Amino acid sequence: MMDRSFTKGRHTLMGLMLSGVLVSTTGCLHSILATGIYLWQGGNMVPAATDTLEDQRVVVVCRPPATNEYRYAGAARSIGKQVSRLLAENVSDIDVVSPAEVDNWVDEQDWDNFKDLGRALKASRVVYIELSNYDLYKGATLYQGDAEVQITVYDINDRGKDIWEQNVGQILFPKNSGIPAADKTVQQFQSQFVEIVSGQIARHFYRHNPSSTFALDAVANQ
Repeated sequence: MMDRSFTKGRHTLMGLMLSGVLVSTTGCLHSILATGIYLWQGGNMVPAATDTLEDQRVVVVCRPPATNEYRYAGAARSIGKQVSRLLAENVSDIDVVSPAEVDNWVDEQDWDNFKDLGRALKASRVVYIELSNYDLYKGATLYQGDAEVQITVYDINDRGKDIWEQNVGQILFPKNSGIPAADKTVQQFQSQFVEIVSGQIARHFYRHNPSSTFALDAVANQ
């Protein structure tokens, strides 16, 4: 008689393969592939790069490139909002300050005073995200998101001391090609790119599946 565990495993694998075929036509290929790899590897989770935000009241601030501060201010705010949401959902016992409060401060203060925001809102940590570059185009007629990201965490309770930093480096989406600008609006593409950038930033602070981004190019045209 065939071993039941083998039969069950075969059925599970077949189910995942069939699901991949079905959902590839509905815009969910990336999700099912990431889930399939995760299950196949038995839950290949890696720890957070730092635990400095656990049990803390946290402000997230994202600064647009200094050379295009006004052009990409909206994108920077969206990234800050998305990162705040991901941290709130995934970091243990974190208290994330409302992005609306951060936006109000940004409208009234100079960027060099961002540590004052943490003090004003009684936060213990400031996550400062700096975009040294941010662009949505590869040439005149193709989209390709390109961002250079640096993350720094400051301890407001210790005189604003820099306690952790990470040069994320260049984030490209899609990595290997551009998307014809005629295929979607710039607002739609920017929303996609903001989600990608935010996820790459936030995952430094909680356990995550490192394989979850391997098929991002597959969803670029959706």
